[in-house]
Amino acid sequence: MHTIEIPQKELIVEIPSEWDECTPDQVNSILQKAFEVINGSLSLAEFRIQIFVLFTGLKFGPGYYIKQRLGYNAEINEQIYLLSEQLCGWIFEKNEEDTFELSYQTVTNFFPILLNKYHGPDDLLSDITLAEFKQAIAMLNDYFEAKEDPERADLFLNYFIATLYRSKDKSGNKVPFHNYVIEPVLFEPVEPWRKQAIAIWFSYCIKCLQEEDLVIQGIDVNFSTLFPAGNANPTTHKKVNLGWTGVVLDIAESGVFGDASKTGQTLLYDILIFLLKKHHDQSKQK
Repeated sequence: MHTIEIPQKELIVEIPSEWDECTPDQVNSILQKAFEVINGSLSLAEFRIQIFVLFTGLKFGPGYYIKQRLGYNAEINEQIYLLSEQLCGWIFEKNEEDTFELSYQTVTNFFPILLNKYHGPDDLLSDITLAEFKQAIAMLNDYFEAKEDPERADLFLNYFIATLYRSKDKSGNKVPFHNYVIEPVLFEPVEPWRKQAIAIWFSYCIKCLQEEDLVIQGIDVNFSTLFPAGNANPTTHKKVNLGWTGVVLDIAESGVFGDASKTGQTLLYDILIFLLKKHHDQSKQK
């Protein structure tokens, strides 16, 4: 958290410095405005100022707006802009092409429920099965490849969301993905920016599973040895290419989780931990 002290009013304001320091409502507001920047309807400078106002609760009195019309607010506007650039610059960052890109980097699912009915994955995809994961990746890749055709891209994005978000059954459990009929039309009412944010979040979770040190089921793990070097996904806005085909073939050959259908119903984490143990055992034998 960034902290701003205002001695005159004996006030201390804390401003988030990363996504996980934001409330769900703040994340919603930030992302909605961020996609306005991406779509060209809001400038990056104006976006930062609006987010700064959101975080600080800054309010302008009538005198400010009178001076604004008269052109007397240049100094205070510059101060607000500089503060917003300094404190809210983490939301958009420069990429390798030296252009600003939304940096939505969190493993927390800030959209756990859509349309008050459909429940999505837990944080860092901790509750999804292998079959669900494979289907979601396939739909996500089709979405990225179809970006030049908005109608097809929207269809694949809805398929992607419909793969991950399902209602609960009578016992209060999320309907299993196995034998589930995907209905993309159900998610057409969801705002495009919200679905795109979920796609970026999903891609970032995959990147973390492949590259980062993690604690899963109370165990310190790093799955990077399971994936060939060079298969990393450098950005959350491009096709996912993580070497999962090799992972699936390994599992199918082992048969440790049963036939293909049973393997598909196995939690992704269980499969990754099994493969990691297998890799370590093979390394010790060399």
